[in-house]
Amino acid sequence: MPRGTLELPEDIARDLTARLGVTNEEDTSRGMFFLGALDAVRFLGGEAAVASILEQTGETADWVPTQPYPFPRFLRLAYAAASQLAPLVGDFDAAMRQIGTQAMLDFLNSMFAREMVQQAGGDPRRLMEGMQTGYRMALNFGERTVEWTGPTSGRISMKRTLMPVPYSEGILRAALEITGVRDVQVRGQALSLVEAFYDISWS
Repeated sequence: MPRGTLELPEDIARDLTARLGVTNEEDTSRGMFFLGALDAVRFLGGEAAVASILEQTGETADWVPTQPYPFPRFLRLAYAAASQLAPLVGDFDAAMRQIGTQAMLDFLNSMFAREMVQQAGGDPRRLMEGMQTGYRMALNFGERTVEWTGPTSGRISMKRTLMPVPYSEGILRAALEITGVRDVQVRGQALSLVEAFYDISWS
């Protein structure tokens, strides 16, 4: 859905249903992202909020960080987590952004991304160019490409991304900020339910 339209519970439910309709059990995501979504909620809402999400989704929080799990399960968990966080951080978009940020921080600190981060050497351009490899370590679907529009700006295109724009905004912002650059700007635009581009810049 376009930016800012996921405000009413029925709109959020409709968007989740649409995304579940274009994914399947063969699409997978690592357990660290499931755990990260709960960590984002736990930080602001405590254990009671986490317990509520697990009850809503029928999950038990026994994910292994490095193991792949069906992506539809992550979608349901992330939407429940964002709905729980939304009143605490402003709105649903802000909550998804925060969950995306946590996802990237967990990934960049994992064994999967260690070599990628080392090779980037603090260079945001090199890190962004390595993101497709990084995504492939975390997800078994989707395509991401980067086009540079200036020395400190570019456009990331994502196909079959499956998550809403704010989530990926949080991911990209966290990746850029970990390199130490300042004034990071990330602005996403959905082209369809599963395709979007993100204009990024920093100083």
